[in-house]
Amino acid sequence: MATIRRFGPYALVRAEASAFLAVHRGGALVQSGRGIAAWYATRGATSLVEVPADDRDHVIALSAATRDFQQVSVQGIATWRAAEPLLLADRIDFSIDPLTGLHNAEPIAQVESLIDGLLRVAVERFVAARDIATVLAEGVGALHDAVAQDLAQTTRLAAIGVELAGVRLANLTPSPELVRALRQPTIERLQQGADEATFARRAAAVEKEAAIAQNETRARIRLEEERAALIARERDNERARAEAAAEGSRIAATSAAATQEIAAEAAARARAIESAAEADATRALDEARLVGERARAEIAATMPDVVVIAEALRHGLGAARIGTLNLGPDLVAQLGGALAGAMAAPRGS
Repeated sequence: MATIRRFGPYALVRAEASAFLAVHRGGALVQSGRGIAAWYATRGATSLVEVPADDRDHVIALSAATRDFQQVSVQGIATWRAAEPLLLADRIDFSIDPLTGLHNAEPIAQVESLIDGLLRVAVERFVAARDIATVLAEGVGALHDAVAQDLAQTTRLAAIGVELAGVRLANLTPSPELVRALRQPTIERLQQGADEATFARRAAAVEKEAAIAQNETRARIRLEEERAALIARERDNERARAEAAAEGSRIAATSAAATQEIAAEAAARARAIESAAEADATRALDEARLVGERARAEIAATMPDVVVIAEALRHGLGAARIGTLNLGPDLVAQLGGALAGAMAAPRGS
């Protein structure tokens, strides 16, 4: 937007460095350039033109129908500039009010509308030749290349002094209903994949639980086997201890029997020795007695009979331990007769 300052019947117009200003007086161009200033009479026949000389970004929002009558939307940005400001000002009204400095029309909108038209034709030409599946499969890159090629072949913009610095298409989307329809198979496929993953996870969990149960069963079996082995070992140990105790008892009994046998043999040997000694003693005593008896018999043979009888009576009565002996007449007579007979008997008979 140009800046205008009034000084009475005259005014000073000044354009920014990013704008091209042209001053016409009486239908003739008297001054032009970027960022210039010019004096003019407010009531004179002066015409002012201001054309933007910088790059302008224009937002693109187009829609087109595919070969199978599906609507797609295209978004992007088109950058344009006034390559020839005077030619553009001749073709499109860029004049400004000499009092306010505002454009009398909407030249920027006209240029952008022309750009929209060219882009729309290029987009529709690309989209209409394909069905929705192909368009979505090729994507926005193929569309961008096709649009750039069409714009490079047209001369409409160059004819009015406009140059396209670039076109950037960033989005290519179908209608919301089609988006939902297109998303549904993908959603179903993803859901199916999620279900399969869930089933696989559950199956894996079941397998793990089964494996855990099998491991627990194996562990219990192993524990029972170890317990049975321990019991068998304890039983073997008890049997071994019992056998050892029995063997010890047998050895002790054998040792005791051997000891008793040895003791018995020793006692028998001692008794035999003692018996032999007693027998020897008895034999010696008997022999001594016999010798004494023989001696007494020899003495008795040389003694008178009366002495012999008296000794016999003495010994007999002494052995009988008779305190008082009363002899009757008959007994005395018998003793006297016996004594007489003994005395009358010859010696040595």
